Amino acid sequence: MLFSSISNLFLLLLFPTLAASCTCSPFSGNQGSCCPDNSSSCSHWGETLSCAGETPVCCNSNFASNCCPENSACSQGCRDSLLGDCFCIPPRESKYVEEDALYSLAFVAASQCEAGKGLNNTWSCTACPQSWPLSEVNVVNHNGHQVLVGFDGMAIVAAFRGSLSPQDWWADAENVAFTDYPECDGCKVGLGWYKAVESVGDLVISAIADIDSRHPNSPIILTGHSLGAAMAPLFVVALEDYSASLASQITFPIYTFGQPRVGNPEYAAWANERFGEGAWFRVVHHDDPVPHLPPPALGYKHMATEVWYVETGTGEANFMVCDGSGEDQECSSGTLVSGDFTDHNEYLDHDIHQCNPSGF
Repeated sequence: MLFSSISNLFLLLLFPTLAASCTCSPFSGNQGSCCPDNSSSCSHWGETLSCAGETPVCCNSNFASNCCPENSACSQGCRDSLLGDCFCIPPRESKYVEEDALYSLAFVAASQCEAGKGLNNTWSCTACPQSWPLSEVNVVNHNGHQVLVGFDGMAIVAAFRGSLSPQDWWADAENVAFTDYPECDGCKVGLGWYKAVESVGDLVISAIADIDSRHPNSPIILTGHSLGAAMAPLFVVALEDYSASLASQITFPIYTFGQPRVGNPEYAAWANERFGEGAWFRVVHHDDPVPHLPPPALGYKHMATEVWYVETGTGEANFMVCDGSGEDQECSSGTLVSGDFTDHNEYLDHDIHQCNPSGF
């Protein structure tokens, strides 16, 4: 170990360019004193550190400075000293794969489009990624709720649309009330989410089963945005109740975007155990207000692991895999609710709302 450390030091002295240079974390709060002018300086009012080598990432506030491992995020206290201490949050090992999340997101964007306006087997709509075409497309729309189902050549895709119709908005509003969830003792879920899945679930199952009859044992990719993201975990269980064999084809992890809270703490604990660790990732874009809803004051708690992104940018330096509790206070749950819905309609640097994305 000592020989290895001496060797590494010798190499860094001989070849200084091998040492990683200072990088200002996008999660840092004091950007003006965070690696300014390509320097290694990471400073606050009382101290200046030099960040490089194995700890090149600067996390600082006006009151603290830290040199952190590569791709580290910074605590809430770095951005707002009233929220606690400023410290490093090293990257956590996880099954999250950004490329797979982007793949799911493309179909979430396409699900916003109307049937008959390119969203069919011609696959020519604005949101439809030309490099990832679907065939055998079935746009399931019932009681105002919409789900895109199709076959991508290897897998069956089902993307649950976010709120666009009056019925969608009414479903959102109904979540001021809970309904009992029969799958587990003490579990309650939002009335609106539950009724939306009851309304459209059987039709989506039929669409999936129809494609599976022609492409048996194909993997099934499920995803959703906003309302659709809240419907997705309830639909998974509905599919399991319909056919354990078909449900066994679901590909995990599942990626959802802008997912609101689905149920009470008992439901969140049950869902986490049912799906397993690392099986579900809730991607949250910066100040998206929807993941703050419905609030814990109404008895809700988040399921699954959050992946929290900064305002712009992709790649490991721009997201933080949260602690798996569902309510990690160093992630979006620890921030104040924003009234800016721009972050709800843009994910992974793509505009996905109302079939007008920036392109995939």
